[in-house]
Amino acid sequence: TPPAPPVALFLVCEMIKQEFAGATLYLGDCAGLLPAVLAENKVDALISDPPYLMQASGGNLGGQRKYMADINKHLDGGFDIGLLDRFENWFVFCAKSQIVDIINQAKNQDLNWMLLTWNKKNPTPLTCGTYLPDTEYMVHAYRRHIWESKTRFVVGNVEKNPFDHPTVKPLYVMYKAIASASAPGDLVLDPFMGTGSTGVAALQRGRRFIGIEREPKYFDIACQRIEHALAQGQLF
Repeated sequence: TPPAPPVALFLVCEMIKQEFAGATLYLGDCAGLLPAVLAENKVDALISDPPYLMQASGGNLGGQRKYMADINKHLDGGFDIGLLDRFENWFVFCAKSQIVDIINQAKNQDLNWMLLTWNKKNPTPLTCGTYLPDTEYMVHAYRRHIWESKTRFVVGNVEKNPFDHPTVKPLYVMYKAIASASAPGDLVLDPFMGTGSTGVAALQRGRRFIGIEREPKYFDIACQRIEHALAQGQLF
C-alpha cells in the first residue's frame, strides 16, 4: 500500500484547507476565517506582512515598474488594524504612514511595544526628491518579551525572488521576526500569508504555523514552499 500523501485537502463553504505536518494553510479571507481558526487553536504569536497603506506610483520611472504596478493594484490599501485586538503578541511589518496607528493599537491594548527596522544595503536609487527607500518598519507588541532576539534591526540586501509577488520578504528578515516574537514550539499565525515566507521561516526555526491567504495563486505557491520546507527539515 503506498504511503498516504503528506497533504490533506478539504473544500468547505468556499474555503480550502490544506494540512501538513506542523502547518495548516487556508485559502480564504482572514476576516471571515479568523473566528473559526482561533476557536480551534491557541495562537502564540501573530507574525505578518500585511498590505501597506501607501501610494506606490512614485515618480515617472518608479510608476512604470511592474512590481510598483502590482503594489498599486493589490497591496497598497492597508489592513484592518482592529483585527490585532484578538492577540496579545503580534509582530507586523508596515509602511511609515501606518506606524502611528499601529503603535496606538498596541497602547490601546495596554501592550508593550517596540519599533524595529529592516535596513536595506541595496535599495532602489529612485528617491523622487526625498530619502532613499532603504528602511522598512516592523512593530512588535507584547505582554512580556522572552524570546530569542532582542535587537531592534536587521540589515541585509533586498533579494530577487522567483515568485510572482511584488513584496516577498527575504527569509533572513523573517527569521528575525520569528526569533523576536516566538519561541520554539509556538504556534505562529499569519493572516496575510502571501507566498508563505512567514510559514517557511517558522517551520525552519522549529515553530508550528497557520497561514491564511485569499489569492489562489499565492496560496498555491505557499503550499509548495511549505511542503519543500518540511522536506528540508528544521534548519536551526
